[in-house]
Amino acid sequence: MKIGVVGPGAIGTFLAGILGTKNEIDLIGRSPLDIDSVDIRGKTNLRTKVNYSDSVESISGDELIIICTKSFDTHEAMNSLSGNLSPDSMVLSLQNGLINEEIISEFVGKERTIGGTTSNGVTYLEPGKVKHAGKGETVIGLFPEDRSEEIEKVCKIFNEAGLETKISENILENIWEKVIINSGINPITGILKIKNGVLLEDAYLTELLEDTVMESVEVANNYVEVDAKKILKKTKKVAEGTSNNLSSMLQDIKNESRTEIEQINGAIIGKAEQVGVSTPINEVLYKLVKGIESRYL
Repeated sequence: MKIGVVGPGAIGTFLAGILGTKNEIDLIGRSPLDIDSVDIRGKTNLRTKVNYSDSVESISGDELIIICTKSFDTHEAMNSLSGNLSPDSMVLSLQNGLINEEIISEFVGKERTIGGTTSNGVTYLEPGKVKHAGKGETVIGLFPEDRSEEIEKVCKIFNEAGLETKISENILENIWEKVIINSGINPITGILKIKNGVLLEDAYLTELLEDTVMESVEVANNYVEVDAKKILKKTKKVAEGTSNNLSSMLQDIKNESRTEIEQINGAIIGKAEQVGVSTPINEVLYKLVKGIESRYL
């Protein structure tokens, strides 16, 4: 399959490398970069050829487009891409945040929009090079629910390339679950500048992680059905599986870049306000990260 990956950051580079072992990959970024192959080290070790371009015109004819930009760039990315998409191409979001799929569907329709989550821990090293710090499952599904032949095909291609993937018939629940997990792991590790695994090594931090997740679950259950015990167990499993990884939020803070706090904890706070739920922990974490951001942005 001819696949376009938009966003040459950590996840985008990782996916381009993995999928590039079995498919032709167009990796798209904003700036000219000297990338002719992707180098992945860590849990996965491989080097694969990709076609890098800073022009969206190169994705015309690609059957699948995977959006891996920061969530605050989704609308801009789709606006740039929409005129070059094939009429039959599917668009998959593998990003953080709650509304990426909604934005994508505004451009291509829900029948061509695939929602997705991945718990692979990846650290960006330099253009075309990443560290795979923790293996995890990827879940995809037609947005906001159901499945299709196209989804089946994408899932098969992912698994054949070595990316453990399954299909969800209610991907919106999975998206909420990912946001809940990120609402705990990302801001705490970003604020304290610690690896994910430290959250499970310190009793105070473990308790804070648990309290944050439970608060986020309370909000989510006004929109989808989330099992609190299951998601808490899954959060700890992600933290353990990516114990040596730096969360994407911590990577952004270390690089003095804009974080996705608005699209994660900020989104939860916004959804909570709509249904009258209090979110004091999320609000504190949100303000602390915004305070850190304000010192360098």
